[in-house]
Amino acid sequence: MKLATKTLCLVLGAWILTGCSLHPLGIDDDEWARMSQTDQLRAYEKQAELDKVRAEAQARERQAQAEAEARKYEAMAEMRRNAQYGDIVQCVLDPVDVLYSSDWVALKPQVFDLVRGEERALSLQEQRKHYSTKTRVTFAESGLEVALCRDDYYANRRDGCFRALGTSRDFQRGFRKDFTIDGFMKGTLRCDLKPIGRRYY
Repeated sequence: MKLATKTLCLVLGAWILTGCSLHPLGIDDDEWARMSQTDQLRAYEKQAELDKVRAEAQARERQAQAEAEARKYEAMAEMRRNAQYGDIVQCVLDPVDVLYSSDWVALKPQVFDLVRGEERALSLQEQRKHYSTKTRVTFAESGLEVALCRDDYYANRRDGCFRALGTSRDFQRGFRKDFTIDGFMKGTLRCDLKPIGRRYY
């Protein structure tokens, strides 16, 4: 019994240190009060097993996500190395303002390029460096769309993105579009296809 009590104290101590305040396995107070010390110990041990399985699953998921991101990054790098004319779009955001505390704040102009199918975060900073934000930029695999989207929990709203659509000739000649992302950003986006080798405008 002393050994069981000591083990219970150790498991309980570990449970408390993890920040868990409820009884293990979701057991309510009344049922917990009726349980023997041995049954309580078994409940803690079972909860510890479940927590271990959950932690291992989360670790595998994080590893899988990291590997997927690494493969995606390598695929984009490979496409850049072997890019042909039309595979890379180059864009300029200028001017660009972001809505901050009910006021429009001017941000530094930004230049970026993307390969087909690439999506990434683009950091934007205020002229005086007092404020910064991010937007997600995407060049569709079709090569016919560049998108700017909010990089926060509003990103999935229907008005959370600006999409610049054009034909192949539009992208070859280059285009300029004024845009507003409701409650977030406004400005002017200029894009064209990046010259590669002997292929120019």
